[in-house]
Amino acid sequence: MDHLNSIRAALCASAPVVAVPIKDHRPLCFNRKLLCGVLKGVTIDTVEVIIGSLGHAGSRYLKITGRDGNVRTSCKLLSMRQEDAQRELSDWSEKERKRRVKVAMMGVLSAQEQRAMKLKAAEKAGVAELIAAQKDEKAILAAARSHTNPVLTPVDTEARQDILDSYAAFRNQRANRKRGSVIRWQLKKLEEEKAKLVKVQCEYEIKNPVASFGRRYKVLKSKKTVLRSQKKALRYASIVYQIRTLENQFKSLYPPVWRQWNSLENGGYWIDSWITKRPQEQTYTVSDSLRYRDDEEEETNSAQLRRIAEHLKNVRADIRALTPPEDEELPIAA
Repeated sequence: MDHLNSIRAALCASAPVVAVPIKDHRPLCFNRKLLCGVLKGVTIDTVEVIIGSLGHAGSRYLKITGRDGNVRTSCKLLSMRQEDAQRELSDWSEKERKRRVKVAMMGVLSAQEQRAMKLKAAEKAGVAELIAAQKDEKAILAAARSHTNPVLTPVDTEARQDILDSYAAFRNQRANRKRGSVIRWQLKKLEEEKAKLVKVQCEYEIKNPVASFGRRYKVLKSKKTVLRSQKKALRYASIVYQIRTLENQFKSLYPPVWRQWNSLENGGYWIDSWITKRPQEQTYTVSDSLRYRDDEEEETNSAQLRRIAEHLKNVRADIRALTPPEDEELPIAA
């Protein structure tokens, strides 16, 4: 019963290594994750400690029997070496001590110092730009909601259905737009790196004037792009290959669609299946009470709203580009 209680207590522990005490012997040490995985869903009946004659770690193990539903099961777990168990516990206790000191210090620090620590951790993790963009989006939306309280009038049923269909078609391409945004972001970074590796060499030719009183003038004869350093040739070839691969992936996101002419029987044209812009129609109309009476004031506020909308659009584009798709990763050539 004592060993059974020890096993039950070990399953609830948080340390990476747990021990089962044995009278007149060293305790048996086990990896907690391994022990929890073996006994998951098992109702323990008996626990037997078997110790060899020499008392080495290899001959010390537990024999556990139990039931998993209506199936009887048993297992044998060898004990860890005491040196390995002490080493793992020492490393874990040091990390836990640092974590608790950090938590205690967070309660003493001011709100500004806590934000500075979080920002520093975000910069180390590489998500500081994403966090800043998300904060900008929340601030813009909060400012917009605090100044509006409109009276909305819904449109008729037929117009509403057309608007909802256009929004549904736009949302169905969300995954493609997400991947396209990530690809465009990566292409931009690669193009910037490529531009730093090359330079343009121009060759000019001096032409004589047509009239006797004219001046000679310079004409561009040839222009070519060369590497700044031949040591970067392999890196330049890798960047060109990655750019070409990303461009092919971007083109595969929206294959063209054949559209038949309405007036002709045998004729049509190709269009892109990619919906570039979000639909602007709304299923409601805003009352005239929010309109400005002064024309100059109306133009000023309209310009301000356009700037806010453009800022919100850019912030959301950054958020889409900085968060890659969750379902798959884009393969990038090395």
